[in-house]
Parts: sequence; structure tokens; C-alpha cells
Amino acid sequence: MSSFGKSLIVIAVSLLSSFLIGQSIYEKEQLNQARTIANMVEHIGQWASQYRGIWIKEAKGDAVDLGSHLDTLTVALANDDNSVTSAENMATTLNFHLKNPALVQREISDLMSANKLNSSYRITSDKYMNTKNSPTVFETDAIKYMRANNQTEYSVIKNGETMYARGLIATAACMRCHESAEKAPYAVRSLYPNQGYGYELGKVAGVISVRIPSSYSLSSIFNVLNVSCALALAALALITFAFTRKK
Repeated sequence: MSSFGKSLIVIAVSLLSSFLIGQSIYEKEQLNQARTIANMVEHIGQWASQYRGIWIKEAKGDAVDLGSHLDTLTVALANDDNSVTSAENMATTLNFHLKNPALVQREISDLMSANKLNSSYRITSDKYMNTKNSPTVFETDAIKYMRANNQTEYSVIKNGETMYARGLIATAACMRCHESAEKAPYAVRSLYPNQGYGYELGKVAGVISVRIPSSYSLSSIFNVLNVSCALALAALALITFAFTRKK
């Protein structure tokens, strides 16, 4: 084989090795990014949990979806003399709606999806209440894997996406609403009388599911190649050619 041919083989092997090493690094970074998003979701839930949910004020004239909150608190404004607002002035009555931590997390997820961000997440369980939170095939597989193998993470790379799931462990706070319909608050069981129950304390109840599109490919590498990279490749070719020619 000629020196030129050997040079081409060395360069091709070097490029392939670089591509595979880069792919491995890229996939690890994608996984770390997914973990960071899952951390954020957990922190949002913990923040809302410390207040036992968040009460939000209904905007005047807005129609409120019954599935978007668990309870409603009506507050009548007092007059200057501390008397209750009259029936004629009830238009100024305020309505507050309770959103539990899961609802807060879901609405932020909906915002991310609506804004068409590259990354997305959702909270799901095979014992879901709201049908919007029913699990996908990947999420169902993740839940089954975690329960069977006593794990709290599961990930796959498929169809150009990094899909990551982190187990949600049922805590005492979760059990207040999800242990059984009989023990759940009235506001919860009135909305969801038959589904979303059966959590077991300390066990995987559901997952935080994160999706991140992958953009690592040969074309993406060529897009970021600059003059310095081209000169480096040319130098490698010359060095390889000179080395093989001497032999």
C-alpha cells in the first residue's frame, strides 16, 4: 500500500475514534442536563409542598378549568367599617384556587411545551389522577424497571432523543391524597373518585420524565469545523504521510 493510502487510513481511523469519543462525551452531558432539569422539578415540588400547595387568585372574567385546581376559597371584601361586602358589591369578591405541588409542576411543564423549548419534562405515574398525566410507553417501562430493580433512574437514547426518568418516592405528604380515596381530602376525591390511589409509602409512585433532543451527528460536526480544525487535519495528514514515506 502506498504512503498516501496509509495516511488516509490513519486519518480515517483518527476521525472515527474522535467521533465516537465525542459522542460518548455528548451523551453523558445530555444525561447530566436531564438530571439538572429533574433537580429543578423536584425543587419546585418541594417549594410548593412547604406551603401545602399554592393559592392563586382568579383573574376577573377568566373561566377556570375544574381540573386545574383542587379547592376554591371565596373571600368577601370588607368595607371601611369592617362590615361584610353587600350582595350588590359581590362583583368585588375574590376567588382563590388551590394548586397542589403536582399541579404547579405540571403547569410549568405546559409552559415549556407551549414555548417549544428544546427540553421538556412531565410528571407521571401509572396510578395517575388526571388523564393528562397518563404515562407513555417509555415512562411505563421506566416505572416497571425501577420497581423491579430497586433503582431510581432509567434512561434510553432513541429516535434522536435522550429520554431520562427519575423515580418519585411516595412520602407522607403524597399519601395524604394518594393512599386511598377514603383517606383523601374531599376536594381531591370529588374530582377523582376512582383513580390515582394506591401509593405505597417509601416506594416508587411515578417518575419525572425528561426529554432532550440530540443534535450530535457527522453533519453537526462539519458545521462547527473552522479554519483551525482544517489546518490541524492537514498537519496530521502531512505528518502521517512523512512518517509512512520514511518507512
